[in-house]
Amino acid sequence: MKTSTKWEELAAFVLKEAKRLGASDCEVTIIDYESVDTSVRLGQVEELQGVAQGLSLKLCVFLGKKSASTSTSDVRRRPLTKLIRETIALAQYCPEDEFAGLPEKELLAVKIPDLDLYDPAIGAISPSKKIDIAKAAEAAAMSSDKRISGSEGATFSDMRRTFVYASSQGFIGSLVTSTCTLSAVVIASDGGEMKVGSWGVKNCKFANLPSAEAIGAKAAERALQQLGAKRVKSQVVPVVFDQTMASRLLSQFASALAGNLIYQNSSFLAGKVGMQIAATNLHVIDDPLIPGALGSSPFRKQGLVSRKRTIVDAGKLEGYFLDPYSARKLGCKANCGDTSNLYIKPGEQTPEEIIASVPCGLYLTNVSGPGFKVVSGAYSLGASGIWIENGKLTYPVNAITVASTLPQMLAGLQSIGNDLEFRSSINSPTLKFESMTIGGE
Repeated sequence: MKTSTKWEELAAFVLKEAKRLGASDCEVTIIDYESVDTSVRLGQVEELQGVAQGLSLKLCVFLGKKSASTSTSDVRRRPLTKLIRETIALAQYCPEDEFAGLPEKELLAVKIPDLDLYDPAIGAISPSKKIDIAKAAEAAAMSSDKRISGSEGATFSDMRRTFVYASSQGFIGSLVTSTCTLSAVVIASDGGEMKVGSWGVKNCKFANLPSAEAIGAKAAERALQQLGAKRVKSQVVPVVFDQTMASRLLSQFASALAGNLIYQNSSFLAGKVGMQIAATNLHVIDDPLIPGALGSSPFRKQGLVSRKRTIVDAGKLEGYFLDPYSARKLGCKANCGDTSNLYIKPGEQTPEEIIASVPCGLYLTNVSGPGFKVVSGAYSLGASGIWIENGKLTYPVNAITVASTLPQMLAGLQSIGNDLEFRSSINSPTLKFESMTIGGE
């Protein structure tokens, strides 16, 4: 939803004042949001937060190759004029940076499409209905199995956000987005053993959320599948990452493509554009133009045009995420600066077929700890999941580690599932890697 608002008028005022007071260039970002959280626990309302609101204005001014940034929540005209003066004065004492500046005009978005990112139905949901939805999710989990013995609560949250970006190059863009989230956290117990399982889904549209019953059932399933966990011996075996773990891995991979890390030579992917970095079955796409998707945006950072990009094509690295500053440092053109809707193109096998192809290995469902070093690509995390024997899920395992390096994992990517779902802004289907080291007994 693109809208001309009072915030666009305010941004125009700030730009005009900054130029009048001596800035050679300037840019302004305004964010206005409101959110509501509704939580229940064991059938009782635990939290019914009123509307939480926030407003911020960030200003960046340039004096040639000098620049300074400030921010405020006071958007009255007189205080803003004072802030602009102070920011310009601050910029005068900052060192010159030959790479500083706004993006080139030819890189800016000209058209701002409506990507259907706002749902008025979310704002129309009454507090009582939000409570009922959260209660239904918790109740579904609690009634699914007698071993579900407790709950840490269920929450329905919603947010409305207005974003405006404008620059002295003549660009101004605004959009209004909405999101709603439903989640549940429950406890499974058996013979003195207790495990916590959770599940949640976020969407731009209320109608696209799974049912409360489905959310609760999934939370219960994830708690129950951990009961009776064993440890296994240390060994090297194939590892199958479920959707959640594969998406997390994709996020870590994307972090190594950040422009600032590339020009600092602090990423294992620095200097690898055009090179084969993964098996030929891997295709990674970044698409900010998917209607209704959580990572979509009609324009990118600093007003750059939104375009669908192939990041990895048949295992070959095609590019990085470059904002104007990092692009200049690298002698390249800016593209976006960060991810939007990043995903791995799905394959043809079902998760069940992938699991059936593993004679002995791990189905990974949870990891803990940072465990990833972007400089080297080293990967080592605490883990739990379900052990695979003769192509079947057998028993849960925990208190283990999974270790490898991301280059080795990408080269040994054997299978990609057909189960891609857009549940966040970074998504992946099930992935099977040829071998990883399991640290156990």
